[in-house]
Amino acid sequence: MEYNADIFECQFRLVKRFVYHYIYYRELFDASLEVQSEFWTHTVDAHLLQAAMCWCMVFGSDGCNPTHWKNLSTSESEELCRSFRQGLLAYAGITLQQWENYWQEMTYFRNNYAAHRALNYDRPVPNFSLSLKVAYFYDKWIRKVISPDIFEEPPLEESARALGNAIRPLINRFMEYTKQYNTIAEQGAAPRCV
Repeated sequence: MEYNADIFECQFRLVKRFVYHYIYYRELFDASLEVQSEFWTHTVDAHLLQAAMCWCMVFGSDGCNPTHWKNLSTSESEELCRSFRQGLLAYAGITLQQWENYWQEMTYFRNNYAAHRALNYDRPVPNFSLSLKVAYFYDKWIRKVISPDIFEEPPLEESARALGNAIRPLINRFMEYTKQYNTIAEQGAAPRCV
C-alpha cells in the first residue's frame, strides 16, 4: 500500500506515547492508592489526560487531526478504512456500534475534560482498556500496511509489558519514600532524603 511515511512516523510515535502514558498512569494509580499525596494524584491524572490526548490525535476526529490514521494514505483511503475497521472490530471483539459509542466517549472526554474543560463535566472517565486494545491493534495493522517496509521497533504490547516491569520497582520506592515523608511530616520533623 502506498502510504505517507511522515504521517506514519508521527502516528506511531503518538500511539507509543499513548501506550507509555497509559502504562505510567496504571502503574502509578495502583501504587498510589495507599499514599495520601497531592503530588501523586496530580501526576497520575496528568498521565491519563496526556494518554487521552495522544490517543485522540490518531483515533479521534479525522477532520482536524493531520495525524489521524485515515490520513495515512490519500490514494487508497477507502481500502485503508475498510481494513482498519474490519480488523479492529475482529481484534477487539466488538461491533461497529460499540466502536462508535466508545469513540464518542473518548472524544467527548478529550474535548470536554482533557484538552478543554466543560464547566459541568459530569460523565465518568472512559475505561481505557479498549483504547489500549486499539493501540495494540494499530501496531499489528500498521506493520502489514507498510509492508514490505519494516521498522526496528518491538511490538507495542511487548514494550508495554517491559515498561510496566521496569517502572514498578521505581514507583514502589517512590511510594515508600512518600509514606515515610508523610509520617515524618505528621510528626513535625524534617524528612531525610534516601
